[in-house]
Amino acid sequence: MEYYKLDSDEVVLYKGRVVLYGKNGTTELVLTNKNLVFVNMHELFTKEEVTVLEYPAKSIKVYEGEPQIKTKGKVTEIYLIETELELEFPSKNELHSFSGAVRKLLTGVTAAQKNAQKVKSSIDLVNEALGINTVQVVGDVIKNGVVAPLGNLGKALFNKKKN
Repeated sequence: MEYYKLDSDEVVLYKGRVVLYGKNGTTELVLTNKNLVFVNMHELFTKEEVTVLEYPAKSIKVYEGEPQIKTKGKVTEIYLIETELELEFPSKNELHSFSGAVRKLLTGVTAAQKNAQKVKSSIDLVNEALGINTVQVVGDVIKNGVVAPLGNLGKALFNKKKN
């Protein structure tokens, strides 16, 4: 990185090209464990101009465990403590890579880990409400069919004789 020097304890978590609204030319976005950096390059009267915008990564707002990165159509908004940024990623994959890196950096949890925790919480809620072990019941249904895991209720519901 020619225009941004990493500190000795700084590492790159994401790097890619974006369109930064309000800036002409090409913009390289670099997310490190310390900073969110935009390196914008454009020509001004045949001379290349370079602008480096640097924000502490910790200045990205977080609400209820979610970094405040919102997408509306092609526009992605990043809400920082000191400002808001609007940019456009070249693809949804790039946006997801960036968002995932920000989430992991700021919360310590990946999207997959967060979703797994939501599923576990939902299963725990069902288990508590119904007094059953949902995972075991589903396993029994797969193994034995519907009637056996539900006991007498299953027999009453599914073993009715047809007239």
